[in-house]
Amino acid sequence: MAVKTEQQIERDFYSFIKGSNLGAAIKGKIYRSEMRPNDAKTEDLVVKYLAGIDEQIQSGVVILNIYVPDIAYQDGRKVIDHKRIGELQEIVNEFVNSNENTEYWMQTDTTPTTMKNEDIEQHFIYVRIKFNRITV
Repeated sequence: MAVKTEQQIERDFYSFIKGSNLGAAIKGKIYRSEMRPNDAKTEDLVVKYLAGIDEQIQSGVVILNIYVPDIAYQDGRKVIDHKRIGELQEIVNEFVNSNENTEYWMQTDTTPTTMKNEDIEQHFIYVRIKFNRITV
């Protein structure tokens, strides 16, 4: 197998996710890097290639950002949707740990972490997936 480019790897992960339980669980859309609209208010997943090394075993990191809209609290404030974020974090771990694709070996690089995006009243789950793929 030949070494793959950044765009090919990002496209592979995009395809894996679209066809997986993780892709089916997302209520909105799945996007490649920089394709999600700035004003999106939906639950979406963005796949982004971060870095890689070309050797006999090609390795690198792909990032997933899963945007989850905040929910209204009793006093009217918008707050994190703990229940939904917990569900999605579990599904991400299942996706990585039960990967049936024989071309890539995956593992999370860090624990999926939730961050707040104040501008759009959403939180997002930040996931780093390390991958290895044999090129010869």
